[in-house]
Amino acid sequence: LETYGIEDCRVAQIGDTYYLTYTQVSNNGVGVGLRTTRNWKDFVHAGMIFAPHNKDCAVFEGQIGGRYYALHRPSSPELGGNYIWLAESPDLIHWGQHRCLAHTREGYWDSARVGAGAAPIRTAEGWLEIYHGATKANRYCLGALLLDLDEPWRVLARSETPIMEPLAPYEREGFFGHVIFTNGHVVDGDCITIYYGAADSVICAARLSIRSILASFRTTQGAKA
Repeated sequence: LETYGIEDCRVAQIGDTYYLTYTQVSNNGVGVGLRTTRNWKDFVHAGMIFAPHNKDCAVFEGQIGGRYYALHRPSSPELGGNYIWLAESPDLIHWGQHRCLAHTREGYWDSARVGAGAAPIRTAEGWLEIYHGATKANRYCLGALLLDLDEPWRVLARSETPIMEPLAPYEREGFFGHVIFTNGHVVDGDCITIYYGAADSVICAARLSIRSILASFRTTQGAKA
């Protein structure tokens, strides 16, 4: 299931265990694999947890109502599209109760595809998820979703405009230009350091204020989700 490689790893820490979700690529398709570690030396390979075609899996760090949750991105070339979905699990291996959380939005910066970034961040206002969105011209930006703390399938708010977009020369020019793409961050109080790839050529970091991101939201009541 990994004959063509693995990519786009995301890490969630639950207790003393790190859960690594990543894209598995082979001639069978593109799916989501899971490995775990406690010391970054020894790894347990749990196999494929989301079958093709699926990617962009980010696990919530902790249980909600006794269940585990993860964001993922199944894709359909005909019906449906490249949307962010939510799944739940009793054990982080078997996933079900799938719900579609966020569609692409015609005329917006995320009109062609959307996908989760790193693990959602718990805040007093809800789960904050930094996600990527792209246009049909393959311009990738970052935005944010705010999900209910107790019912994470409820989208409370969504970025109307990007919180980050490719403006610097190294973000606009490279192997795949006009792209910023994240699947890792570090939170220190109000500061979130977002690590991201720029133009598929270099690795960058940007520091943002979580309070500022939350303040930038416009309510999604009646808006496109």
